[in-house]
Amino acid sequence: MLKMKKNLITLLTVAAMLSSTSAVFADTIPATEIVPAQDIMNKPAEPDTPFEDIIQGDVMLISERVNVISPSYISNSVTVTEVTDEKISTTTDEKDAENPEKTINYTVSDNTIVLGYAKGDVKEIKNIKKGDKITVYSNAYAPAPLILPPQYQADVIFVQDNLEISSLRFADVDTYVKGEDEMFVNLSNTLALNLADDTEIVDREGKKVDAKELDKKDLAVIYTSSTKSIPAQTTPVKVVVLGENEMALKALESANTEATPAPEATPEVTPEVTDAPVDYTTVQNITVGETVITNVYKENDTLMVPLREIAEKLGFTVEWDGELKAVMINSGMYSLKIGENAYGKGKMMPQPLKAAPVIKDDDLTYVPVEYFTELLESNDSIVLNYENAE
Repeated sequence: MLKMKKNLITLLTVAAMLSSTSAVFADTIPATEIVPAQDIMNKPAEPDTPFEDIIQGDVMLISERVNVISPSYISNSVTVTEVTDEKISTTTDEKDAENPEKTINYTVSDNTIVLGYAKGDVKEIKNIKKGDKITVYSNAYAPAPLILPPQYQADVIFVQDNLEISSLRFADVDTYVKGEDEMFVNLSNTLALNLADDTEIVDREGKKVDAKELDKKDLAVIYTSSTKSIPAQTTPVKVVVLGENEMALKALESANTEATPAPEATPEVTPEVTDAPVDYTTVQNITVGETVITNVYKENDTLMVPLREIAEKLGFTVEWDGELKAVMINSGMYSLKIGENAYGKGKMMPQPLKAAPVIKDDDLTYVPVEYFTELLESNDSIVLNYENAE
């Protein structure tokens, strides 16, 4: 909530979430039927939905998880155009492979794991060649440089090594958590693992892993079909344990901490807060922590504020790239480019705000105040001070 000395106004946070799997299915399929994964709509349950087993249309809601979190990995299905020891260049459009706007470069390292879709067998990067169709998963919490074409780290690569078999295989890479029903569900609540006695579970080196060790681990999952439910249930062909994801676990812990139990009695109905515009006309200055910041100014329908001064007071690190005229916050977790109204957060789609970042007043970078309240989610730390406030 954005606090003000005179008035208390709530700004709604716009959250962007990229999901690695989504599809649409026909309403005529029974809820218990096994259907191909590409025919499943992985729609998370609404937070206010009672989480007993219920049926909505043909979809069975089975998850008891209330806090749906962004997946720990994002994925792209691409075609390889070039392979070197340190990088794999790809295109999202084979017919327009020379177009740099369709290019995605991936850096590879000793930690990059390559799996075949057909059997889930571990391969080497040198086995990947030009023309191969691959799906690359990148850690959503890892910083990405603000360059074009975009460049991400390749954490897990699935190769279509046998097209006839690969077309019947599907994959997911995410952090999985054990539920009360003993199944492991990914953070985005789209897939639940119903492990069989013969399910192959191994670590990066191919050593067998006990199913009891999968809780709160990053898993690479290969499967063939899944139930029409939320989340979809599947008995995987193979599970590869990648290890723990510290940032994902922190996000999970934070979500669990913020969760509020359902009240026993029916609460008084509170009018819904609308996304009313904030009036900055009489804002004199802002307070961050115990510091009053006066070098702010109004522009259009927003308030422009000094980026570095506020970010550092909130505990963020700020780096300037003179060549790109870009700012990296927390080693690239957040990024922006001067003059471009596209604010980056992790590997999510850049988000526009009410104004582009600008440089003024002795080379100070200014951004809309919404940058802090929406993208950096520091609402509670910023107070708007109005003229003649009592």
